Amino acid sequence: MVPSLAAGLAGNESVGLDALSKARLSRRAFVAAGGSLALAVYLPAGRARGEAAFRPSAWIEISPSGEVLFTCDRTDMGQGSPAALARIVADELEAPWDRVKLTRMPDNPAAWPRPMGTGGSTSVRQSFAPLREAAAAAREMLRSAAAGQWGVEPGECACVQGEVVHMQTGARLGYGALASAAARLDPPPDPALKDSSEFRLVGRSYPRPDIPRKVLGSEGYAIDVRLPGQRTAVIARSPWPGAVPMRPVYDAQAALGFPGVEDIFQIPGDERRPLGVVVLARDFWAAQKARAALGVEWVAAGPDAPVATDPGADFRRRLVSGLYESAPPARSEGDAAAVLDRSSVRRHTAQYEVPFLSHATMEPMNCTADVRANRCELWAPTQVQSQSQQAAAKLTGLPPDAVRINTPPLGGGFGRRLEVDFVAEAVLASRHAGRPVKVVWTREDDMRHGYFRPAAITRMDAALDDTGRLLAWRQRISAPSILRQMRGVEMNPDPTALDGAVNFPYRSPNIEISHVAPRAPVNLGFWRSVAHSYTCFFVETFADELACQAGRDPYAFRLSLLPEASRMAAVLSRAAQESDWGTPLPPGSGRGIACSECFGSFVAQVAQVSLAQGRLRVDRIDCAVDCGLAVDPATLRAQISGGIIYGLTAAFHGKLSLGSNGFAERNFDSYRMLTMHETPDIRVHIINSGKPLGGIGEPGVPPAAPAVGNAIFAATGRRLRRLPFDLPAADASLSKAAL
Repeated sequence: MVPSLAAGLAGNESVGLDALSKARLSRRAFVAAGGSLALAVYLPAGRARGEAAFRPSAWIEISPSGEVLFTCDRTDMGQGSPAALARIVADELEAPWDRVKLTRMPDNPAAWPRPMGTGGSTSVRQSFAPLREAAAAAREMLRSAAAGQWGVEPGECACVQGEVVHMQTGARLGYGALASAAARLDPPPDPALKDSSEFRLVGRSYPRPDIPRKVLGSEGYAIDVRLPGQRTAVIARSPWPGAVPMRPVYDAQAALGFPGVEDIFQIPGDERRPLGVVVLARDFWAAQKARAALGVEWVAAGPDAPVATDPGADFRRRLVSGLYESAPPARSEGDAAAVLDRSSVRRHTAQYEVPFLSHATMEPMNCTADVRANRCELWAPTQVQSQSQQAAAKLTGLPPDAVRINTPPLGGGFGRRLEVDFVAEAVLASRHAGRPVKVVWTREDDMRHGYFRPAAITRMDAALDDTGRLLAWRQRISAPSILRQMRGVEMNPDPTALDGAVNFPYRSPNIEISHVAPRAPVNLGFWRSVAHSYTCFFVETFADELACQAGRDPYAFRLSLLPEASRMAAVLSRAAQESDWGTPLPPGSGRGIACSECFGSFVAQVAQVSLAQGRLRVDRIDCAVDCGLAVDPATLRAQISGGIIYGLTAAFHGKLSLGSNGFAERNFDSYRMLTMHETPDIRVHIINSGKPLGGIGEPGVPPAAPAVGNAIFAATGRRLRRLPFDLPAADASLSKAAL
C-alpha cells in the first residue's frame, strides 16, 4: 500500500464497525471476509432494494430477475479495476458475465464496512480474497435455498451459470427465483472457494464497458459537474506552501470590476497549505481573468526568515551535503566500510540524481461542494473517500454521515489525489458562499502548488574481487521524507525514500544502506511507484556499471547475484529471452536491462535503442511481469504499458526546476509528455506464478528509465547518471560523437 494511504486510513479502521454498531445489526449480520479489515456485511432480509432481492454482502445483490448487481468501492482512475473486481465476483458466484452490472460507488464512506481509498496498486490484490469469499458465501446460500425447496442435500446440487442444478434429476432454479429464500438463510462461516483451474472469467480478457464512453467523449468527470446555482472559483495560492508563513497583498476592487465576478475572499489554511485568495464568479474564464487582475504578492508574515533568494540552488546544496552527513543505517550486514577500504578490491563509485516531478494528471484538480446547514455533498475526483469525508466533516462541523461523496471516474490519479487539499478548498468556498461552488485548478496551479515527487541524490560504492564477485555494496540516499515532512512520521527504514534500495534484490555479504532527509521547500506527494521511481534508476544503473567493471554481461551478472529459483530471476530470464538478448544488433544500437520488485510484483524490462541520422530512438521494450495471477491480461498489459510510458516521460522530459518564484515549468510546453512518435514498441510478457497477487498500476514505471539508460550506454559508451537524460538537444537528436 502507498504509505500515505496506509497512514491516512489507519485511523479509520473503526468507521465500518461504528456504523454497524449504530445500526444495531445482530451477530449474524456480518461476516469477516479477510484482507485488511475487509468486512462483507450481511444485511437482514427486507433490507435490500426489493423484498425478494438477495443482498448477501455489501458488494453483491441478486435481483428477482437474476441480475447480479456489483457495488465497487474502489475508485476508477482509468485502470479498469471495477470490471476486474466484478469478474472475480461473477466467477466465484458462478454467474453469467452478461448478467453482472456495476452500480454507482457508495457515497457514504462512514457506513461502508472498510475504509474507502484507492492507491498503492491495491485494488485487485487486496479485494481478491474478500470478494471471492463473499461471492462463495452467496453461492452456497443459493445452493442451500434450492436444496431446501427440492428436499435434497446441498451436496447434490451445483451452481452453473446463474442457476442451481440438481445433478440427479436435472431440475433447475435460477438465482432470481431463489433470491428471496436465500436471503432468509445464515451465511456459511467458511465457504469453500473454487480451485484456480476452475476459473471461467478470471485470467481472461473481456471488453471494458467504460472504454466506448471514454473514446467517444461521453464519460462524465467531476470537472463536468453542473448544479443549479453553482459558481466557479479559482484560488491564488502561495508559491511556498509549508515553508514560511506568508500573507497576500492584492487589489480586490480591480478583480471585482470584471463581469460575472461576485466575490473575493480568503480561506484559511493549515500547516501544509497556507491561506488562499478565492475569486468567485459565474464561470471559469471570468474567475481566471479576475484572479490575474488581483496582482497578488506574497510577503513573509511574522519573524520567520524569508524564503531563500534561490531556493532551488539552496535545496540542492543541502541534498549534496546530506551525502556526507552521519546517519544511522537503515540496513547493515557485514562490514561494507572495511571491505571498501581494502586495497586488494576493485572499488567503484558513482553518484546519481533525480529532480522534482509533477503528477500531471490529465484532469486537473477540481471539486464541487454544496454545503448547507445540515448536510454537505461533494463531487470529488478523489482516491481517498474516507479521508475526504472526514476532512469535510471537520471543516463543516457536521457528522461524517451528513457528508456524502460522489466519485465520478477520475482523469488520472498517480497518487496526486491521495491528498484532500482540493476537497477542503471547495468545502470552505461553498461554506462561505452559501451555494454550490466548483473549485478548479489550472494546469499552472497544479504545476506550482501541488504535491511533488521529491528530488533525490545518491552516492553508491561497491567492491568487486578479481573474479567479479560482489563483495560489498554501500548506498547513501539524500532525499526528503514524505512521511516525516508531510505526515510527521519517523521511520527507519523510511519506505517513502528507501523502498527499492534498502531491499535491493542482489546478494552481497556486506551491505550498508543509509538515508538523510533534508526538508524540501515545497509540498511532497506520493508519485506513481513512490521511492521505486528513483531507487530503481539508482540501483539498476549501478548494477550495470558493476557488470561492466567485472567484465560480465549485464544480464548474466544480475542472475549470478540472485537465487536461481527466485521470481526476480524468472522475470529477468523471460525478458532476456523475449528480447533476443545476446543476439547481434546493427551498429549504433544497444540493449539495456533492469528489474524491480514493488507492490508485490516482479518486473524486468529490456530496452532496445538505436542511433539513426543522429537521432536517438527507443525502438522496443520487452517487459516480463509476475504479479502472481493476471486477473485480466489485457488490462495488465495496458497498465504496464502505461507505466512504461510514464517512466519514459520522466526519463526524457520530466523535470521541475525550482527558482526564486517557485517552479519554472508551468504547463505541458515546458513540462513535456512522451509523444506517440517517441513511444517504442512495448511487448508485455505475463508469468502466472500462482504466488500471492501483486499490484499492476505502478510496477511498470521503475525499470523503464534504467533499462533505457543502460541501452544508451551499450549503444554509445556514455553513462547517464541524471534524470531526465542529459541529451545534447531537447528533441533527443544526437550523434555518437556528441555522446
